[in-house]
Amino acid sequence: MQRNDLDNRLRELGIYSDFYYRKELKALMQMLGEYERLNCLLTGVHEGNRKMVAVTDRRIIVLFTALGGGDVKIIRRESVKTYRFDKKFLFSTLTIETNGGAVFTFTNTQGKLKDLFDWAMSQPLPSAE
Repeated sequence: MQRNDLDNRLRELGIYSDFYYRKELKALMQMLGEYERLNCLLTGVHEGNRKMVAVTDRRIIVLFTALGGGDVKIIRRESVKTYRFDKKFLFSTLTIETNGGAVFTFTNTQGKLKDLFDWAMSQPLPSAE
């Protein structure tokens, strides 16, 4: 995916102005597959660091970049057992639980993105053809 394509998709989703995390966006562009569609992007604090959470039609990508390195976690959408997005005026929280029992909690997320996140998670997974 090219930066222009990513910027256009963020504008389509109505979230372009919320994200100025250039390092994370650069890493995300390199991770997205040719036919993978980005459906939601938000940030939250997970394991003591602010991370970017990208929901695509195939997976959830959790990105953290720093001068000394970074961290990427991939959660396959079909492995998500449940998720809960507690929207509050400030300091909303997103919790994702996988079928394997892993729990990912993101605090200080953007509550205004709850509806977009719910929509992204409701999108059908691509067929295995």
